[in-house]
Amino acid sequence: MRALRFRPHPAALAVGILGLGTLSGWGAYAVSSSDKTALRAQMAAVEGERDALAARFKQFQDVEAELRDRQAKIAAARDEIAQLGATRDKAKAQLATTQRDLASLTKRLDQAKDKVTQTGSITPAATAEAAKKPAR
Repeated sequence: MRALRFRPHPAALAVGILGLGTLSGWGAYAVSSSDKTALRAQMAAVEGERDALAARFKQFQDVEAELRDRQAKIAAARDEIAQLGATRDKAKAQLATTQRDLASLTKRLDQAKDKVTQTGSITPAATAEAAKKPAR
């Protein structure tokens, strides 16, 4: 019996090698393509997160600006309250002075009335004539 030996034909061998190379190339392309798709999806997700963070950052900046504005208004209100307190204290002091002056004038008026009634020096007719004369 003859020994069977497998001897591939050189053209068949070349076709087989080229076929394996082609299959491995297409396989690598498929893997690379799926990786690119995954990376694109991941990149889209990251861009979405970035946009969301940018929106929140803008919102925080707006809130911070509003907070600073309100703090400025509070400081202005405190200054106004302090000025009103000082004005109130001045008014109280003026009121006390005016009340003392009024009490003094009331006392002098009462004393003058008492003096007039005691002496009887001013008569109603003399008072009417004095009112008619022009002041000099």
